[in-house]
Amino acid sequence: MRKILDLSLRLFMVCALAALALGFVDALVKNRIEEQERKRKATAAERVLEPVGAVPEESPELTEYLRDSFPDLIGVFRGVGEGGATAGYAFVLKSKGYNFITMAVGVDLEGRVLGLDFITNEETPGLGAKALEDEGYLSQFEGKGPERLTLKVDVDAYTSATYTSKGVTNGVNMALDMWREIERRGE
Repeated sequence: MRKILDLSLRLFMVCALAALALGFVDALVKNRIEEQERKRKATAAERVLEPVGAVPEESPELTEYLRDSFPDLIGVFRGVGEGGATAGYAFVLKSKGYNFITMAVGVDLEGRVLGLDFITNEETPGLGAKALEDEGYLSQFEGKGPERLTLKVDVDAYTSATYTSKGVTNGVNMALDMWREIERRGE
């Protein structure tokens, strides 16, 4: 019995030290990870707002307002044009393809898609991931909207990547729905 207690105490000490070390490392890198994530979102927003020459400004208030209806929303950026007027929006969101895709969708004031940019994707290399790198495939979304898009009617699916195509189309539709909600709100 004494041997079991001794081993249990030693195991507890090792686990406690490991937990403290992990907590310490997490505290050291947490802010860096968050900062890198903010930079990636802002860069993606900048890319999708480029066609209207707008500078992205993150809008926490608009994000919180929309997140109630759109739980997969990560952030909303207003595209600020000349004179400080809003020229469009960049919606950073998560969509489900075969796996998860984190993407930014730019939408102008008329509800047309400006562009897409992918922040992270967990799609299958060589299939779904290849679709997300194909400019020809992605360019078909540009200029579409404000009506929701239907895969294989409004936009083509990428060969051998149907789930990814559905995920991208669903992400674009979510952005268009958010744009309509902003319009309804009178932003």
